Amino acid sequence: MEIINQCLSKIEFAEYIEGKMIDREIDKIILHHTWDTNDRWQKGEVSCDYYKNMYEEKGWKSGPHLFVAPEGIWLFTDINIQGTHANQGNKGSIGIEMIGRYDESLPSGKIWENTKAVLITLFKKFHLKLTDIHFHREYNPTKSCPGKAVTKKWVRSEIKQI
Repeated sequence: MEIINQCLSKIEFAEYIEGKMIDREIDKIILHHTWDTNDRWQKGEVSCDYYKNMYEEKGWKSGPHLFVAPEGIWLFTDINIQGTHANQGNKGSIGIEMIGRYDESLPSGKIWENTKAVLITLFKKFHLKLTDIHFHREYNPTKSCPGKAVTKKWVRSEIKQI
């Protein structure tokens, strides 16, 4: 599996996406949470390389497209490649993993700021609407992804404010 493994700021990500030529149709965004804690990410116990190895062990040829962390937006699978992250939702989607567990609390701070920036940037590039945001649990009911605390109503109200 080839990954990009590069961290960008919100501004760098917007510039990257604006200048990126995309060969495939994008019609939705699928939000996830890693379930690993921010502490584990900050300590380096989990990382893009960690997830790459985990996905390769499952036999995956690709993974989600982005990992959103406090320090920025990690490019993982190239957006031109169909990702592996949401079963039948993979086609036409961009998979976004928010670092952390959100079953009991909402994403906040830098992770949520960076996630909102990613969503707005992708909305503009691909002419998407609020209704084009989907959750992993829609495609795999055994998952709580992007966390039980996260609702579409909340995400849409947060994005609508920008």
